[in-house]
Amino acid sequence: MQPSESDRLLRPVSFIVLGLLATAGPQTSYELARNVDVSVSFFWPVPRSQLYAEPKRLAGLGLVSASQETSGRRRRTFTITESGQDALVSWLGTPPEPSQYHDPAMLRLFFTDAAPERALTLAKQRIGELTGMLQFLEQPGLGGTQPAHRRVLSWGRMTVRADLAFWQSILDDIEGQL
Repeated sequence: MQPSESDRLLRPVSFIVLGLLATAGPQTSYELARNVDVSVSFFWPVPRSQLYAEPKRLAGLGLVSASQETSGRRRRTFTITESGQDALVSWLGTPPEPSQYHDPAMLRLFFTDAAPERALTLAKQRIGELTGMLQFLEQPGLGGTQPAHRRVLSWGRMTVRADLAFWQSILDDIEGQL
C-alpha cells in the first residue's frame, strides 16, 4: 500500500491526535493534552505545544474538522474526518519502525564505574520513580473499556514491574558490596 501525500506529511504526533480523536471522540487541544498525559506519554512523550498546534495543522490537511464556540472561551473542538480515519487506518496497516529505547537512568548507570558512589543514589531514585509510576498504573478503572488501551496498560504495568525488579537488583547488589 503506497502512502498518500497527506501520509507523508504526518508525524507520530499526527497519529496520536488522530488516534485519540478516533477512539475517544471530539476533543479540544486541552483535552487531547490531558488524554496524552494519562495514556501514550508513558511510552511516547509529546511536548504540549505540539498537541496544541497539530490539530490545527491536521485541520488544514482536511484530516480533522474544527468547530469553535461562539462565546465564552471560544474553545475549538476537533473531530476526525473520514480522510483522517482513512489516514489512521492506513498508518495502522504499515509496519512500525524499529523500537528505540532511551533511558537516561540506564545511560548514567552504564558510566557509574567512573564514580561508583553515584550508583546507589541513582538506584534509589529510580526505584522511587518507578514505584510511583506503578502505583499510578495500578489505579482501579485506569485504561477504560477499550481493549487496545487495556492491552497497552498491561504492557506498561509489566514493563514498570520489570524495570523496578531490575533496579532493585542493582540496589541489592550495591548494598551487598558495602
